[in-house]
Amino acid sequence: MPHDNTRFAQNSTYWEKVARTRWGTYVTGIEKRVILMAHNLSGKPTIALEIGCEGGRWSKLLTDLGWSMICTDIDEKTLAMCKERLPTASCILVRSDENKLPCESESIGLLLCIEVFPVINSDWFICEAFRVLQNGGLVVAVFLNLLSLRGLFVHTRSLFRGIRYYKFSYPSWRKRLLSNGYSILYEEGFCWLPFSRASNSILVPDLVHIEKWLGLRKLTLISPWIVFIIQKSSKGQLM
Repeated sequence: MPHDNTRFAQNSTYWEKVARTRWGTYVTGIEKRVILMAHNLSGKPTIALEIGCEGGRWSKLLTDLGWSMICTDIDEKTLAMCKERLPTASCILVRSDENKLPCESESIGLLLCIEVFPVINSDWFICEAFRVLQNGGLVVAVFLNLLSLRGLFVHTRSLFRGIRYYKFSYPSWRKRLLSNGYSILYEEGFCWLPFSRASNSILVPDLVHIEKWLGLRKLTLISPWIVFIIQKSSKGQLM
């Protein structure tokens, strides 16, 4: 990820450290590639919003590409770190129960919601993203798919722990997107392998190669995780 490595390494956040593990490198490598794809599809950079920016590593990537950033997070400490790293960004502290995005209607050209699962699973996200996006604006996000072996396992285990991550099936959520004024430009499945998010297992590289060779990333409807690019249609209307 193109950023000042020394500056970021000196005071890394938890997820920045996770991103340097073998599994983290795999996950963030896919996410970065899709973000760059969205940047190229967007044409001229305008204003981008990152939901759950943490220390600002994705916002730094977009800032370097010419985007004007609005960064939000619920953690004051990591948001302050993001502001220190990105002085030109507008960094906004939000509440965990927030149901509105702090942006004007039709003001955002690119919206990121990368691994911010409480937001992507919320009742309000689809409508709010539609409101703030410019016509033709893009969203890059990651979704946890209940309709997958990993999703069913984690969901069943979570029933005894009180924390639910895999709440919806991707096919049903995808159908909601299409009926609410969005078109899907790209989608890719990943995280088929049984490693934890912070795993540094030496088996990761070889098994990731097998995952790709088997074509599992194309099976988005039953993939555990899906990263996608969606676009607000200029003719779209919320239903």
